[in-house]
Amino acid sequence: MAAHAVAFERAIVTGAGSGIGRATAAALCERGLDVYGVGRREGALRDTANRIGGDKFHPIVADVSTPEGRGAIADRIDGTTPTVVLHNAATTGPLGPLDALTLDGFRATMASNVEGPLFLTKALMPKLARGSRVLHVSTGGAHQGFNGMLSYCASKAALRSVYESLRDEYAGRVCFGSAQPGVVATEMMRGLVRRRCGTCFTCLVVAHTIHWLIPAQVEDTDDSFAIRDYFTGLADATPAAGATTAVPVEGLNSPENVARFFAFLLLETNDDEFGEKDWDIRDEAHHGRWA
Repeated sequence: MAAHAVAFERAIVTGAGSGIGRATAAALCERGLDVYGVGRREGALRDTANRIGGDKFHPIVADVSTPEGRGAIADRIDGTTPTVVLHNAATTGPLGPLDALTLDGFRATMASNVEGPLFLTKALMPKLARGSRVLHVSTGGAHQGFNGMLSYCASKAALRSVYESLRDEYAGRVCFGSAQPGVVATEMMRGLVRRRCGTCFTCLVVAHTIHWLIPAQVEDTDDSFAIRDYFTGLADATPAAGATTAVPVEGLNSPENVARFFAFLLLETNDDEFGEKDWDIRDEAHHGRWA
């Protein structure tokens, strides 16, 4: 395996206004990188900056699903510098059966989950020094379809193909990787967990004292969503203190735990292993290296 010898100076993290993106931005700032955090909401990015403190976090208000947003991000990135990029921003898209799926809903999912990472990478490529790294956030749905999550699974399968294609195209210049964070305690889960009391999510939050961090980018559906019970079961299995353990456990994982995993992949693996597979946070073989 080729040794990793690049001293990274800069990070670009999409979806940095909350959840996994916020936690990873904080972890990379702690490692000394200047982090350009991208999000659609100025207030959320300001909150991220306040939580991180210091002068290492640089907010960029932009929507990665649009050409204008991607252009605004690329315009803020100056010079050619050893950089790590985390394509974290995503949406579940429409949930439910094929009969309820609309063309606009499907296209919006693809715009966020596939076009966003792909064409943002294209816009950033002239500013990524040799040895830079790009990490795609993957999921089990990239390898297997799930009833009721057609748009999401199709988009993540396409993103996995993008990672594999770019990994081979840019071998020796820029490293491309992919990683599955598992099911994480963020507000994206709101649309995936069965509603309690018939109307709200409050009792679930109180029962498990989970701090939900991402404003949901989920198109809600009714309780006929096919695998809602699966996600509800994960929430039920989460320890009463919340998802805060150092390694993945039964139930929901924590954004901070995922951030440690992503920082390990981006900064500590060698070039060959970074891109060799779609890394899974649940694989115990690598826990001793980062957890």
